[in-house]
Amino acid sequence: MKQDLFEKFIGIYNQIDAYMRKSLSVEKYVDHSHLIRRMADQNKIFGQYLNELLTFADLRNVLDHNPYRIQAHPMAEPHEYIVKRYEEIKNLLFDPPKALSVAVKGSVIYSTTLDANAIEIMQVMNDKLYTHIPIMEDGKLVGIFSENVVLHYLVKNRDSLITSDTKIKEFADFIPISKNRTEVFLFLPRDTLLTDVNTIFNAGLRDGKRIAVVYITETGNQKEKILGMITPWDLPGNS
Repeated sequence: MKQDLFEKFIGIYNQIDAYMRKSLSVEKYVDHSHLIRRMADQNKIFGQYLNELLTFADLRNVLDHNPYRIQAHPMAEPHEYIVKRYEEIKNLLFDPPKALSVAVKGSVIYSTTLDANAIEIMQVMNDKLYTHIPIMEDGKLVGIFSENVVLHYLVKNRDSLITSDTKIKEFADFIPISKNRTEVFLFLPRDTLLTDVNTIFNAGLRDGKRIAVVYITETGNQKEKILGMITPWDLPGNS
């Protein structure tokens, strides 16, 4: 068992080492830890796991540079959790997850239209805990209906009432994305990495506005079909 864990750990190290040397076009004599730092400067995934990769590199040096190889090999056992974690990181480095892997798929996104009943839509939002509802017309996104839209509508139209006959179109002055004064809606291409979306939401604000939703389309064009949507709650660790 010790030998199996040792060999698997060293095998993962060697795979990452070969990957970095090929990516950076460097020779064998360049230090592994130095390569990790260089990769972290240009690769967000390496940057995200920089400290762990450096720790595992140090552990490899302890395990592999064994002065008692004849008498005791391996001289120590890498813990099963460490080997599993190292392999998980390796897989993320070689095949980083796309944002679409956590997005609510376009085919199941709840949307509405300009002629929909506003009270009914608000009831769905309340029941399902939806914060933003895309408004679609002829297959294209024309705006977003949200709590902020309702608030801005009521502030501007103080004598108006939202009745059982009110349509979404009554909020026309506030639903276009460009008219939203407090929130930002971003459109990103389908090959966007999950780590990039994490970075976007962690930034929190853009131009003084809160980033509310990221929509994924084929090339990041707002006029394209929505392939998926991501809110901060959809990200791993935030649910």
